[in-house]
Amino acid sequence: MKYFGTDGIRGKYGEKLDAELAYKTGKALCQYFGPGDYVVGRDTRVSGIPLEKALTAGITEMGGNAVLLGILPTPAVAHLTIQTKARCGVMISASHNPPEYNGIKVFDCNGVKLTSEQENSIEYYIDNPPLYDGEKGKTVNFIGARKKYIDFLTTTADADFSGLKVWLDCAYGASATVAKQVFETLGAEVMVDNCSLRGEKINSGCGALHPDYVARSMEGTDYRLGFAFDGDADRLAVVYDGEVVDGDTVLYNISKSITLKDNVVVGTVLNNLALERKLKQDGKKLLRTPVGDKHICDLMYRNGYNLGGEQSGHYIVYPAATTGDGILSAIFLTKALFRDGRLHDIEKLNLVPQKAIAEYAEPSIMYDKWIRSLLEESQQKLDGNGRIIMRMSGTEPKVRVMVESEDMSLVDAILAEFKKYINSVAN
Repeated sequence: MKYFGTDGIRGKYGEKLDAELAYKTGKALCQYFGPGDYVVGRDTRVSGIPLEKALTAGITEMGGNAVLLGILPTPAVAHLTIQTKARCGVMISASHNPPEYNGIKVFDCNGVKLTSEQENSIEYYIDNPPLYDGEKGKTVNFIGARKKYIDFLTTTADADFSGLKVWLDCAYGASATVAKQVFETLGAEVMVDNCSLRGEKINSGCGALHPDYVARSMEGTDYRLGFAFDGDADRLAVVYDGEVVDGDTVLYNISKSITLKDNVVVGTVLNNLALERKLKQDGKKLLRTPVGDKHICDLMYRNGYNLGGEQSGHYIVYPAATTGDGILSAIFLTKALFRDGRLHDIEKLNLVPQKAIAEYAEPSIMYDKWIRSLLEESQQKLDGNGRIIMRMSGTEPKVRVMVESEDMSLVDAILAEFKKYINSVAN
């Protein structure tokens, strides 16, 4: 792909992504999806304003109506796209990336991220801008968008958190517009951090990528449960009793608050083996997809599975949400932990150690017969008590190798062999 990556168009503002590309993307989207309403949201980044202006100019020039939500989480855009029966939804955000980055995420009319085929078609229209001489569209503000999303979250929760204390880190991002009010509406006492709309500081040393910040902030207080969101609030990190909780443990505990379709949880190849083992003990199973919440969502939608997630903090509770929703995930985790008016201990997993390398290589290395042989031999060495995952990075020209086993000396030896061979090929 020329423009789209693993999660939309993304890059440093003024370099890979600028107002011109946003304008062309707006035109391309309208050419592909046709005339009608286009829901547009953004996070707090300073560059979000000129990108929104350029994107909407492209949409309206092609006869579409740009419906502006203002600053709201990415999952709010997906939700409101469905509710308004819009042609598609667009979120201007670089998610967990630093302030100098921005991006464009696109959802279809069902609130689902685009397929590779759809992205290819839109890229064609970006490079071959369509001509249109019909009536121009309008730009309108969606009055009450924030309230509609808050109402959706609180209604879906169907919970009473009276007596609960919860600490929220909003990362100076989009969750700052809704998270506090949601938990307060559900009865919780809320302490907020980094909750001002300061896009120049978004994700900087705080939020889902820095949950240790919340852990430190909670020290010396009587708060036991803390949540950290990333810039667009599609990702969640959890702190419990002063400790950062790993993503697999979070996903397992969320599963205890939901009646699972077919007793299935959907994850990726990177979810820890401990999660798979624990679910099996409970009479449930983990189905794995390639890395990326897009793949998780696809399997969930096709089969009606209602819970999936990644170690990285993307959790999908379907059909309530059609994409990762940090606030909704926090609610369902809280429902699993807060019962009978008190907070119960989180059930921890005995994680199997994982270690990984990432080495520069061409994609062709994935088809190299010698590295495939090395992969097979290494898997045999684990003797069924571990896993090896080899894949190309979705964001840079690197091959990633992850080894999972209780035998760390064996893990180190296997990774050393892979590193040696990959570097010999690359050089």
